[in-house]
Amino acid sequence: MWSRTVIGLVFLAAFSFRCAFAADTLESLVGEAKYQQAYELGVLQLPERAGEHEFDFLFGIAAIEIGRPQEAVFALERALAIIPEDHRARLELGRAYFMLGNFEQAEELFKEVLTANPPPQVQENIALFLEQINTRSKGRDEQFSTSVEMKVGLDSNINSATEVTTVQLPIGLILSLGDTSREMSDEFMELNLAASYLKLLRKDMGWFAAASLTERQNASVNDFDLRVASLSGGFIYKSGKTSFRLPLQWQQMEVDRDEYRTSTGFGLEWGYQPVKTQQVTLFSQYAQQRHVEAQKLRDVDLNLLGFAYGYDLPQFKVKLSASAYYADEKPLDYAQEHNGREYSGLRFGVNWSPQQQHDLQLGITQQSVKHDVIHPSFSKLREDDYAQFSLSWNWHF
Repeated sequence: MWSRTVIGLVFLAAFSFRCAFAADTLESLVGEAKYQQAYELGVLQLPERAGEHEFDFLFGIAAIEIGRPQEAVFALERALAIIPEDHRARLELGRAYFMLGNFEQAEELFKEVLTANPPPQVQENIALFLEQINTRSKGRDEQFSTSVEMKVGLDSNINSATEVTTVQLPIGLILSLGDTSREMSDEFMELNLAASYLKLLRKDMGWFAAASLTERQNASVNDFDLRVASLSGGFIYKSGKTSFRLPLQWQQMEVDRDEYRTSTGFGLEWGYQPVKTQQVTLFSQYAQQRHVEAQKLRDVDLNLLGFAYGYDLPQFKVKLSASAYYADEKPLDYAQEHNGREYSGLRFGVNWSPQQQHDLQLGITQQSVKHDVIHPSFSKLREDDYAQFSLSWNWHF
């Protein structure tokens, strides 16, 4: 029994010495401003030491200094949960929120620190932060952004046609399809331009406007070149973890430089953020799609419902997303019921940001389309499947 007790005490002493040595090492690295080394050491110790006040505090400082504020927030919130009166940790947590652009939370933390009457130098630093928050908050009330995107790729079916060479008519005849009636593949180049403007009327609501232009040129078959111009604008509201958007939308599509279709409608989006790393969105849309005179029989009203989910993994700088939607297009003319269709889709995405200005995106999309009834000229119900794989690099200069 004594031998087991001695062994246990020796093990406990060795474990305590190892933890104390590791803490001293982390503390010395932070004290010497070797923040990258301190962060890397902290990552190794994180699984077994998260929840220790001293460790979380030092790891949070190292994370802030190398530009990883989200990880600092997690560590410093743990430190404050253990010792709520630690105003130094509260001050550093305010810095982390400031870096993330969460100015309301940062301002609240800074003012809490001031109530503890910190040294004059700390008060001066907090005053500078509060001044920056005031300046940036005013700038955030009015935002304007632009983006430019270029794509190259291969489309295996640029004309959305069938792969079969013949179809059977209801009267029994076999009809051979011409080249443009069968699927055609081609390389393409695409240019996307976008601009958006946001004006906050107060902290929780405002209005927005956006415009975009997509130009898609095929390498060989120019009959199916596309140009899409879009405008949208509306109202936005956010309260706590919940947000609403009410967009009005207009879109015009051209095929081979000729106007083809105009779409006008409105939408409703509801967002909910249960925790900082998760976002749930429900969205719906109604639109009237109207074609040029020669294609008037294709006019439909569109109803769409969808769901989206996002999950952040800040420790890996990765964002995961998934969405699903269902849509129904009803023709205006009942005699053209064969132009009505239902379609549903799924999309999965992965965004990795190894550096603040760069991110890589992987996207996989699957869509299924089924027409309401058989076309009177054919004897088979049309069904389409669409798949897309994309890999992109974004530079936020």
